[in-house]
Amino acid sequence: MQNAKAVPTPLPAGYAPTNSLDKAANPELRSRYQTVIGSLLYLMLGTRPDISFAVTKMAQFAANPTEDHLKHALYICHYLIGTPNYRLTYNGATGQGLNACTDSDWASDVNTQHSTSGYFIKLAGGLISWTTKAQKTVALSSTEAYTGDKDPNTHQAHAGYIGSTDNK
Repeated sequence: MQNAKAVPTPLPAGYAPTNSLDKAANPELRSRYQTVIGSLLYLMLGTRPDISFAVTKMAQFAANPTEDHLKHALYICHYLIGTPNYRLTYNGATGQGLNACTDSDWASDVNTQHSTSGYFIKLAGGLISWTTKAQKTVALSSTEAYTGDKDPNTHQAHAGYIGSTDNK
């Protein structure tokens, strides 16, 4: 990958990996794919939160990958080639303190219809914690996808927590 071309994003826009239709992957393909994904997971967990979503999405196919999955796992490597100076930076002089953000989608997994949730927490302008994960249940609405809960009483509690004055 020394002379590989850099790409601007961890995965191509609109790419949605699908399950393999074959019964079992070639053992050599599986081994190579798992090696690439394992290396990307190591980078993601320690220093590169920008690849978190892409790597966890592709890691779902480690048991039975296809050539297309390997191609897109290597696509993430091409992104890393183009972003060698990306790093976590902390600056106490910014006065930013502690900030947190969360987001989710609704049924984005084309194989299971499960939603994906994620969050990050920053201190002094640098990330200290981040995650993305598939939700365990299928959300029936975007509200369920956001809260990850099917109990309507919990939704009311969340709305009250974030400052809603509507207690209907």
